[in-house]
Amino acid sequence: MLTNQALNSVSVSPELVNHSLTLYSSGEAKLHSEAVVLIHGWGCNSDIWQTLPEKLSAYIDVYTLDLPGFGNSSPIDDYTEQSLVDWLHTQLPQTCYLIGLSLGGMLCRSFAAQHPERVLGLVTLSTNLKFVADSHYLSAMPNADFEQFMAIWDQDPSACLNRFSGLQAQGDQQQRQLTRQLRRMETDIDTVAGKDMLRLLAELDSTQTIEQIRCPSLAIFGGRDCLVPVNASNQLPDSHEVLVLDSAAHLPHLSCDTEVLDRLREFIDQSKYQLDKQQVAQAFGRAAETYDSAAHIQKWSSDQLLKLLDDSGVIKSIVDLGCGTGTQTAVLNKKFVQAQVTGVDFSAPMLAYAKSQQANSDIKWLCCDAEDLALQNQSKDLVFSNFALQWCNNLTPSLAEIYRVLDAEGQFYFAIPGPQTLCELRKVWSEIDDDIHINRFASADQWQAALKSVGFSSIEITQTTKVEYHPSVKDLLWNLKTVGATNNNSGKSKQLTGKQHLKRLYQAYDQFKTSQYTYPATWDIIFGRAVK
Repeated sequence: MLTNQALNSVSVSPELVNHSLTLYSSGEAKLHSEAVVLIHGWGCNSDIWQTLPEKLSAYIDVYTLDLPGFGNSSPIDDYTEQSLVDWLHTQLPQTCYLIGLSLGGMLCRSFAAQHPERVLGLVTLSTNLKFVADSHYLSAMPNADFEQFMAIWDQDPSACLNRFSGLQAQGDQQQRQLTRQLRRMETDIDTVAGKDMLRLLAELDSTQTIEQIRCPSLAIFGGRDCLVPVNASNQLPDSHEVLVLDSAAHLPHLSCDTEVLDRLREFIDQSKYQLDKQQVAQAFGRAAETYDSAAHIQKWSSDQLLKLLDDSGVIKSIVDLGCGTGTQTAVLNKKFVQAQVTGVDFSAPMLAYAKSQQANSDIKWLCCDAEDLALQNQSKDLVFSNFALQWCNNLTPSLAEIYRVLDAEGQFYFAIPGPQTLCELRKVWSEIDDDIHINRFASADQWQAALKSVGFSSIEITQTTKVEYHPSVKDLLWNLKTVGATNNNSGKSKQLTGKQHLKRLYQAYDQFKTSQYTYPATWDIIFGRAVK
């Protein structure tokens, strides 16, 4: 049930939804297929989300869905796992991000495993692989406790729901406030549906199907949850990102609302900009022979980064990570004559070109991804990376790999584009269509946090802006294509960039034309140094 506050803050469009599904859309949001659907757990309806839908709707369209027999949704005849998945198939948008709480999260997982083409990303809150423990899976509620809870429901559903409110809040740092908040909420549950869904909660088992989920996945747990033990977070595959909020119990989106909202927005942002690594590698391979002639900004940032290097200590082994054509690799090889230098790149054609250009050197060459470096632990004294790590889908795995291969006191130097890079082109494209033409770039704060999280110390980060001026928009686009810096997002629809499309782009870019009739392209560059 929507509160008056929610109705005043968002636009609800009844003609676009059925009785089970409610749409939240801010005045500036656009109705499109990339929406979020929130699915509640047992013992509540969509009111359990409180202010989360309206806050998230400022960023993306949000639907809340009442499960059958809960809230505004009519009961169904059969409450098996498959019948619920089939029911979701008829209720959900054609494609969407799914966010599920507890039982809702378990059903979201089942749906994502069976219908991967419809799920852009999956977030679960306080969701176990199995809610009730057995001899094979112990990180769950003891069976005796669950059977006792079922007996309470049979005797007095209202008393059972009241007890459930207490259990959801139990242990939370804001337990008293949360308990009062829960007991003020509207809860409309069909008693037969409540019993059947409770039984389903005990039967659901995601221990096998979890491996079938291929979309980006995030699991959020409360460190003080008495219904879903926090140890359940250790049972998930490595492909599932995990966030544990130590002060929260079963409802982290209520007691840690700011942290959860920020992480949800970050998760959606990351999955929307998921890079197709193979396409990126191919693009750089095609650009190998022309790269150096157009990579003026990259050459400038490399020169600045080289000046920052601390060469006072003994450096025996160096990695140039994302070495490209090998130009800066050769400079490192000449600067550190006593060191063994290895050029690493994930584009085999680019690496082959680099090797051919430095055929007479003793540089080693290695083709691998920064997120999975084929290098031994603690084997390098220095990792140098210029304009390369922005091509990683996630900061943390690549930084963890760099940390792993560095020896104690090893140094990491990097330069990467910041979030305001190509802001003019990004703005112009946004006026023309909804496609993603410019890749996202992490902020200096995000780099700082990620470096710290994997163990780096003595972190130093600076940021500067450099503007390139081009004689035409066509020249600007040619420059980006020549260095292989084209957008390569996976799974996103793209409109064809035909003549009319480009004509609109050229006309729109005129808003940035200088008095000298040139067209600016801003590069926001982050320089960093960190020590293991």
